[in-house]
Amino acid sequence: MAFTLPCIEVSDWTTFELIQLVIDTIPDPIFVKDRQHRWIACNQGFCRLIGQRYEDLIGRSDPDYWPKEQADVFWAHDDVVFSSGEPNENEELATGADGVTRTIWTRKFPMRNAQGDVVGLCGLITDITELKRRHLLAERMEAENREQRAIISAQAALLDRVAMPVIQVWEGILLIPLVGEINDRRAAQALESLLGAIGQRSAEFVILDITGVPVIDAAVARHLIRAVQAAELLGCQSVMVGVGPAIAKTLIGLGIDFGRITTQSTLQSGLAYAMARLGARGRVTPARAP
Repeated sequence: MAFTLPCIEVSDWTTFELIQLVIDTIPDPIFVKDRQHRWIACNQGFCRLIGQRYEDLIGRSDPDYWPKEQADVFWAHDDVVFSSGEPNENEELATGADGVTRTIWTRKFPMRNAQGDVVGLCGLITDITELKRRHLLAERMEAENREQRAIISAQAALLDRVAMPVIQVWEGILLIPLVGEINDRRAAQALESLLGAIGQRSAEFVILDITGVPVIDAAVARHLIRAVQAAELLGCQSVMVGVGPAIAKTLIGLGIDFGRITTQSTLQSGLAYAMARLGARGRVTPARAP
């Protein structure tokens, strides 16, 4: 996008004044520069930003009013427009007449004469300080939320490990007390811990204590079946304890086949069953310290 710089004749001053009136109604600062970076036109929004009158700004340039480090940035982007003949936009800092440093978004467009040469540029400034503040605040809140979610996830994983530990109660016998709701995540973690413990301790029996599970539904039942099947693949037999009348009725109603799982009413009876089987194999010895 480019603008053609008109040659203003005396008869055109009415039109020029009308254009000036129009751009003065726009609150965002607007300015026009020549190739020497001098302001040759601007609107009242630009005057308010710098805190100077229109007649005091014409013919002056950025270093006359802005801090050097800011003026250098403005000129550098002017030169990009002058050399490329293409529009340029950039986020910048500008310290206004009130001493407040604002974040601005400056768009600069080349202006050409009748021969097509770039003879200046037109710039539009938008104050994005508040938008930037809100954006940074949103980013900070999102970062804090991510951190909180990570903490909550880590705490949940820790609680899962605490709530669903794999305990060696005797040589060759493991106990995994299931407590609370069994969802996919907790079931997967419990299964991973169980298989790891079976392999490390050469367990022959695992006691699944479901006394602390409030609800047994089809999903929970499937998780239990998968745990039993995985243990069998490692040569470990499963014993389920804590199956009360209500849970037994629920399991029957779900049509879940528990024929491959030995059930006992209490943990004590389940442990006695496993120890008796190990005794028959000559394997009943106290558990070693982990």
